[in-house]
Amino acid sequence: MQDLRKITRRFDPKDGFRIELHSHTSAASACSSIAPEDMAFMYKKAGYGGLVITDHFLTGNTCVDRTLPWDQQVDLFFEGYERAKVAGDMIGLRVFEGIEYSDYGTDFLLFGLDRDFIKAHPEMTKMEPEEFLPFFHEAGAFIIQAHPFREASYVRQVRSYAPYVDAIEVINLGNWEAEYDRKAREEAERYGKPMTAGSDCHHFGDGYFGAGIILKKEPKDLAEICRIIGSGKGYDIFGGDR
Repeated sequence: MQDLRKITRRFDPKDGFRIELHSHTSAASACSSIAPEDMAFMYKKAGYGGLVITDHFLTGNTCVDRTLPWDQQVDLFFEGYERAKVAGDMIGLRVFEGIEYSDYGTDFLLFGLDRDFIKAHPEMTKMEPEEFLPFFHEAGAFIIQAHPFREASYVRQVRSYAPYVDAIEVINLGNWEAEYDRKAREEAERYGKPMTAGSDCHHFGDGYFGAGIILKKEPKDLAEICRIIGSGKGYDIFGGDR
C-alpha cells in the first residue's frame, strides 16, 4: 500500500459530492502504476465522494492478455473496478464501473454498458466509431468523448464525434496543452453538449488527480449520475486552474 501521508491535496466534502469520472488502474491499464486499492484510498483521502474506474478497454492500452478467450478477457478487464470497489466499500467511497474505449487513440468513456452485452459481442472490436457508438447507445450506454483534441503519437487522427456522444470532456488533467481543453469546450458549446472533467489519473500522488464533477448530494447510482450530466445542469465541473 502507498503512503497516504504523501497525499496533501484535500477538498472539503461540505462543498458537494465530488466524483472522478476518468481513472486508470494497473490491474487493466498497461500505462498505469497505481493499484486499484491505492486509487480508492487516495481519492478518499482527498475528499472525493465517488470514483469511476475507466480502465483502458481491450481495444486500447490494456495489460489484459488478449490471447485468452474473450469472456476471460472481459472478466480480467473489470478486475480494477472490482478491487477498487471492495476498498471503497470499506472506507466509505462510492466506486462505479466504467470503460475507456479506444479507436486508435480516439477515446470514449462508457458508463452503464452491461458486461453480458460485452461478452456477447466480441465483434465490437472490429467496428468503426460511427458503428460502435450507436451500437453502445442502443445497449444503454452513456458516452462521453474524452480529450477529443489531444494530439499525441498514439492518436491516429484528431477527431470529434460530438453528434454521436452524450457529453464532451472539456477538462482533462492528462492534457499537456491547455489548447486541447479550450477546443473541447468550444466543441461542446457548438453542439450544445454537456461538459465533464476528469483527472485521467494513472499514478499515485498529488500531481495526478484533482478534477471531476460536483453534485449537490450523493447520487443513488451511476444511472443517476448519467441523468444529471445528460441534463447539463445540477452539477459543476472542476479541475486544476482551468
